[in-house]
Amino acid sequence: MKELMIYVANHQTDLMLFLQGICTVLAFLTLLPKNLSKRRRTAILLLEINSVLYLAANRMYFLWMSVDHSDMIFQVRAVKFLDYFFGLTMIACMNFYLKDLFTQEAGLEKYPTRLKVIDITLLIAVALLVISQFTNQYYGWDANNDYYRGSFYYVNYIFPFITMILQLSCVIHHYSRFSRAIRVPITICIVLPMIMIAAQLLSGGEIRGAVLSTVGISIVLYVFSIQEMNRTVDRAHKLEIEIMENYQKELETTVDKRTQELRVANEKAEHLLLNILPENVARELADDPDKTISMRYPNATVLFTDVVNFTQMTSTMSAESTVNMLNRMITMFDERAEREGIEKIKTIGDAYMAASGLTEDADNDGAYRMVHFAKGLLEDIEEFNKTADFPIEIRIGINSGELVAGVIGKIKFIYDIWGDTVNVASRMESTGTAMKIHITKRTYEQIKDTYAYKEKVTDEIKGKGKMRGYYV
Repeated sequence: MKELMIYVANHQTDLMLFLQGICTVLAFLTLLPKNLSKRRRTAILLLEINSVLYLAANRMYFLWMSVDHSDMIFQVRAVKFLDYFFGLTMIACMNFYLKDLFTQEAGLEKYPTRLKVIDITLLIAVALLVISQFTNQYYGWDANNDYYRGSFYYVNYIFPFITMILQLSCVIHHYSRFSRAIRVPITICIVLPMIMIAAQLLSGGEIRGAVLSTVGISIVLYVFSIQEMNRTVDRAHKLEIEIMENYQKELETTVDKRTQELRVANEKAEHLLLNILPENVARELADDPDKTISMRYPNATVLFTDVVNFTQMTSTMSAESTVNMLNRMITMFDERAEREGIEKIKTIGDAYMAASGLTEDADNDGAYRMVHFAKGLLEDIEEFNKTADFPIEIRIGINSGELVAGVIGKIKFIYDIWGDTVNVASRMESTGTAMKIHITKRTYEQIKDTYAYKEKVTDEIKGKGKMRGYYV
């Protein structure tokens, strides 16, 4: 250990020059990162610049003191003053760094009051240092311009110790607020200079431990800040990836993984869309809200129902009774449609419109499923009438064929179907008989092997002339 101290003492001017170069480079590099906060970047920059000046003052003092300096009165005394001065400003820069650390990393609304006390203490120390230049209380110069310590020399070291103890107390007090990656380096950066100052006093000032350690912490803090910045960037990248993954899961599973509020909002919005639109259409609109949704299906089956004498019946009913009756009936139809995979299109007054076979495959079983659904509707009406104050009857019309489907409108948009197939299905309903299922020949051809018709009829269909129909 002694040999190491001797080696450092003999080569410390070279070491100071080397550290000056490092600090100069780091001061320039501090300006480059964009992810450091403005206050953190300013604190590191001040530390590095101050370190360069601190080292320069110490190095020049050692070099000039090793040669004949009797005619360099002003220069030698100036650099000695700057030696003490920059030692105090280094602590001030560290204090500035800690203020940012406590408010940003520790999450405090205000930095500790002790840091303000340190600022005041440092101002007093600088004032006493200036006064000492005229009183020789800290140090003085003899006739040969040689340096000697004054009677209050050790006071000059008390102020740095007090300030560093206050800084350390702040870190210890809020220790749990910092991650291990932060609290360990910052503690070392405060404790190490205290130890080195004590070593300098014990060595009689031969080894400039205070200078080397204080400058060393500016390098450590730069490295620590860059590492912390990299960790922050990594965390941001991981968070960005996580958000993107969650967003993808939202589209696929309607589950929001980011926040509870967003999950609930997305689930409500998707549930509302699925109540209005078929699932595949809802997915397309969720992916691209501005996309025009339009499809052509070669063999779909359309159903219309209507309550017989609805207008006449409701003229004697209250508004509440009318709405309750319709709501109960439509709810029964909706529940059956959901169970049997039938796509509800819309309701118009007391009319109910649904479709099946909405696929590009012409050989689908949509007609069979729709007739099965229609038979279930008649069963629902019979069950409804058992407890209804106003028993009802419905007509059902079904037709199969090609149609076009799509979403129209931007405000209160609707999924709808169009084509001759839809018009004929509506005519089948309007020309049908109460509590019977009236189907066209095209539908009959697709279900004749499963359902036998009960009655064959010929009806006059508006715009189509006479058409063959069947009751099943």
